[in-house]
Amino acid sequence: MMNDISPYFKWNPIDAEIGKKLLEYEATPQAVTCFAEVCEQLTDYAYWFFLSTIWVSYSGQSDLQLWKKLFSSDRTKRKKSIMKPSEVKAFETLPYEILAYRAHREGETDWISYTLDWKTAVRFAQERGVNEIIEYRLRKKDVLALFLRRGEQELLMLDPRRSTSVRRINLREETA
Repeated sequence: MMNDISPYFKWNPIDAEIGKKLLEYEATPQAVTCFAEVCEQLTDYAYWFFLSTIWVSYSGQSDLQLWKKLFSSDRTKRKKSIMKPSEVKAFETLPYEILAYRAHREGETDWISYTLDWKTAVRFAQERGVNEIIEYRLRKKDVLALFLRRGEQELLMLDPRRSTSVRRINLREETA
């Protein structure tokens, strides 16, 4: 959608050049490493836009601590730059307390991503070879972003200790 562009977008030659370089690593775990090496040169808008785009384009395992550091930046204009206007609008309609799901990888102790969509959680459980999904309660004020890209409803929250486990859902029992 061509009109789903942040009001903060302003073409910048340095941002454009760095964007081309980042495209070489699109959908790879190297994209975040490359971003970390060049991000200081970016405008605030480009920083948030490229970071969210890199996150959304690669959902595999990569350096979670690096992601947390980058998403924790104190750069300005985060909300309206990290999310598309349609995502900001959807985020603003979320309730104060949000129920979300996570299909954890085996042995996982740290994470930043949740989904609002049950079917997405089930798909991730199948991909990860696990039989359990945990339902969490998140406070909207602790949620960094809502991404509707990839056909998902993904929430980012940098500190999992701020979430409350509501229930464990055994998929074998759910489908039996």
